[in-house]
Amino acid sequence: MADTATGLVPPGRAQITQCPDCHGSPGSDCPECDGTGKILYRACPRCGDIAWDYISDRQEMACRISCGCRWTADDPGWQIQRLP
Repeated sequence: MADTATGLVPPGRAQITQCPDCHGSPGSDCPECDGTGKILYRACPRCGDIAWDYISDRQEMACRISCGCRWTADDPGWQIQRLP
């Protein structure tokens, strides 16, 4: 489903939202969003929950709330969660 604030379709299970610092003003000097006006919140590749933690010295991630899934940075469902 496309994000109504940005009009973008999130890649994978990621969630896109308007930058809370610059209020979605693209081209600004906002350090939070690098001037894009949007923030990509990466999510658990299994359930899509954005509440996850790094574990094992940042070599692995784990879903904190929903499903308990564990994944690494080379998981295809994790790698797809990037903005162009």
